[in-house]
Amino acid sequence: MFELFDISKEEQDVILKQARRVLSGYRQLKKAYTLSMPQAHTQHYSGVSTSKVARTSNESPELMRYLELGEKVEKIEQAVERVDNNEYLKNKYMKSNELSSWRLVELSGYGKTQYGIRLKVILFDFAVAYGIIDFSKYDFKVETVSVSRAQ
Repeated sequence: MFELFDISKEEQDVILKQARRVLSGYRQLKKAYTLSMPQAHTQHYSGVSTSKVARTSNESPELMRYLELGEKVEKIEQAVERVDNNEYLKNKYMKSNELSSWRLVELSGYGKTQYGIRLKVILFDFAVAYGIIDFSKYDFKVETVSVSRAQ
C-alpha cells in the first residue's frame, strides 16, 4: 500500500492497528476528560502550570489528571485535523454517536472495498501526524526511470 517507503506488510498492519487503537479510545478519553473537570469552588488555580516539568506537588491530583487528559485529547484532535479527508476519521471514531459500518460506507459515497482502501490510507496519514511512525527506521525507495524521446 505504501510503496514509497520500505515498510513490510506486517509493519503496515502494526501501524494501522496502533492508529485504530488510539482513535478507538478517543470517545472514552474525551468523556473522561469532560467528567474529570475540577470544580471551581474546590480548586485553587493560582499558579497552575500547564508544563509537565513545572507542575508542583501542591496541585491537586484531579487537576493534574484533567490537564493530562486534555493534552491527550488535544494531541489526537490536532493529528486528525492535519489529515486530508479527515471526515472519515471523525465519522468513524470521533462523533459521539457511533455509526454502523454500512452507514459509514454510504456516507463516503464509495463502495465498501474503495472505502476500506481509503480508510487505510487515512489511518496511515493519522499515524504519521500523531507520531506513531518513525520514518528514520525506514529506507526511502528511489527507482530510476529512463525516458527516451520518440523521433
